[in-house]
Amino acid sequence: MRVLRPLQALLPSLLLAAAPAPAETPAEGGKPRFVLGATLSDLEPVHERELRDGELLFAFLSAEVERDGWGSRLELRAREGRFRDYFPGPVWLEEGYAWVETPLGELCAGKVPSVVGLADETFGGTLFSLNGVNRNPDWGVQIVGSRPLGWHSLDWAARWAGSNDRVAWEEDGKGVESDPAARLRDGLSGRVSFLFNKGLWTVRPGLSGATARIVASDGRPEYRRSDASADLSATLGPISLQLQGLLRRADEPVAGEFRPEAERDGRALLVGAGVEFPESTFRYVYSEWRYYGAASNERIHQPAAVWKGRKGIEAIVEYTARRIRIGETVRTFDAFRLGLVLRFPFGDSPGRSRGAKG
Repeated sequence: MRVLRPLQALLPSLLLAAAPAPAETPAEGGKPRFVLGATLSDLEPVHERELRDGELLFAFLSAEVERDGWGSRLELRAREGRFRDYFPGPVWLEEGYAWVETPLGELCAGKVPSVVGLADETFGGTLFSLNGVNRNPDWGVQIVGSRPLGWHSLDWAARWAGSNDRVAWEEDGKGVESDPAARLRDGLSGRVSFLFNKGLWTVRPGLSGATARIVASDGRPEYRRSDASADLSATLGPISLQLQGLLRRADEPVAGEFRPEAERDGRALLVGAGVEFPESTFRYVYSEWRYYGAASNERIHQPAAVWKGRKGIEAIVEYTARRIRIGETVRTFDAFRLGLVLRFPFGDSPGRSRGAKG
């Protein structure tokens, strides 16, 4: 398995991650805070056993500094070989931006996270992430704000992305991130949500949307892709529920034009439920995407159990039941995905990433 050589290089870090972590202390005087760690993955298909694969998914180093009204954050990731074929290399910047407080919220500039819809908390990624909606930071400017209204709060975020950089959770061939002859330009996105907080239970409805130009360098015509999304999340003590719908619209391709399936008209649905205990979490997520122009659809069931009983260690067992239909052809793939996230917290570095492990 490919995991052996990277593990030899990371062994000192992993031993540190497994050791008892020091008590967290708040940052003082703008002192930087660091987190070093690794995410390991083992894919165990139920039937197609030749596809089993254990690997170092990525190692990561995050750093954050905060002073009175300003700060910065970055996260570097690395692995043996590319995470996706379209990645720029084995080492990449996952996020990296500076921020400053303004009357409207934190104004961030650099490589900022996506803001559309709910965060993806699965290990392998839902269809929203596999199609490039979540876990997809890009270069641009973002503002994130919140206004407390008693126990309740109004939250908002807006992002302008000048260009994508081909560092996303998207699957190969699904969208613009993995299209070598196309670029996303002038992407605008935003989200607003309201938290209704009654102590024991909460409800948060949200609306979000995005639009961008897709510009090709191989003679294909430019087109615009737009998303509209509504979501609802609720909690009752340790129990959580999520619901999200997304509608995608894109200009019709001309006759004979190649267009990735996720860059065409479609709609998507996500339903999730979970229960969280002090040392473990159990969750279930269902996601579905229907591609109108490609006459296909796919869906993924993802039940999972997460153990986090020791600081700096998170173990995940996630089952993936996936079905892809193209015309009259149906393909299924069922597999267990075992994940292990190890962190050595030199300090508290929570970050603002939306869902990606690490």
